[in-house]
Amino acid sequence: MTGFLASIVEAYGELRVNKGRVLLSLIGVALSVFAMTGVLGAGGMLSGALQQSLERDMGRSAVLQLQPTGTVNDAGEARRRDDAVLQTLDRLGMTQRSRTAQVSMRVQTRNGVFPVDVNAVDPSWADMYRIRPALGRWLARSDEDRLAPAIVVDDELYERLGRPPLGTATLVSYGVSPSGGSGTTGGAAGHRVEMVVVGVLPHRPGEEPDGMLTAFVPSGALAQVPGAESAVLQRSYVAWVPPEVADEATSQLRAQLRTVPGGPIEAQSMGLSLEDMGFDKVTWAIAAVAGVVLLLGAMGLVNISLVTVRHRMREIGIRRSYGATGARIFVGVLMESVVATTVAGLIGVTAAVALVRAPFVQRWFAQTGLVDLPPFPVSAVVTGLLAAIGVGALAGIVPALIATRVKVIDAIRA
Repeated sequence: MTGFLASIVEAYGELRVNKGRVLLSLIGVALSVFAMTGVLGAGGMLSGALQQSLERDMGRSAVLQLQPTGTVNDAGEARRRDDAVLQTLDRLGMTQRSRTAQVSMRVQTRNGVFPVDVNAVDPSWADMYRIRPALGRWLARSDEDRLAPAIVVDDELYERLGRPPLGTATLVSYGVSPSGGSGTTGGAAGHRVEMVVVGVLPHRPGEEPDGMLTAFVPSGALAQVPGAESAVLQRSYVAWVPPEVADEATSQLRAQLRTVPGGPIEAQSMGLSLEDMGFDKVTWAIAAVAGVVLLLGAMGLVNISLVTVRHRMREIGIRRSYGATGARIFVGVLMESVVATTVAGLIGVTAAVALVRAPFVQRWFAQTGLVDLPPFPVSAVVTGLLAAIGVGALAGIVPALIATRVKVIDAIRA
């Protein structure tokens, strides 16, 4: 350890003496490491943005879709099926699960009545599909017991409602009457319901308003939604499990849900990753570009190191005449390059992290679809530092070999 530390101190001293020769090459290495680390870090965060955008549509990996293949005849049988499915999921340790059903209703706004697509889900749905309200809050278990159902709306519907205060203002919804009318007042039970807006979903980056309005209500309050009589009988289910046990969990669910009311229930994995879509090739392409950038920076350091060794021939010969071994000379010259590139690498990595974590860059990533902003990838930092050390070793090997092959007499005469 003492010899290793001594070689580092010696290398640092030589760098201070020859800093004029190596400074420009080290700037090139620092810029190369900065570019490499920045590209890898930004590429990793961009991949995260694409993955999160995909998960908002398809669910996380691996979300299992449980779809009943049979039918139930009434609400009582539907409740028994719900109980059987949820108990099975709890017994298998699948705590992240949700019932889901879709229904259309009509909502009164300042500019008239508009159709809204309503999703009846459980609170865990937000984690499985990366939903984060921009205003207010997401649905909670306690919302199922409210007399006025809680509802989370998208930003376009919230604007049409006039941006009312969350948690207190009510939304008036209508269903379709049995005769096919709009059912704005009276009629069958549930044709006119007042709901409380508790949250607002953000606008999805890159999407233009298409007039389709979306909302979420608690699954347990689905029966209160106007026009949801048939939707109660057509619920499906989702469960989020670790990807490595998805196949086993799918098989167990198929086997244990054969005899439930309205069964059997078909289970399949719906989650999709970037690797499944071939995006791993993009990652390799980014790494290849970063590697080329780093090699270009290393070539300048190799040239400067060779010139420096040529100018130090006399010094090397004198050290050999005083007993310095070839190995000591080799390690000394090699460590000069390694120490220099390590310092340059630290500067480049620090600058890359500072740039990618800058507020304006973070805002840009948020606009590309990142729901949960991840930290700067540690793998990019480690790769940048290791690459800097590796470049220093490669750039120092050739000059170190030349230094060890110098004859003492010829070196002193030089």
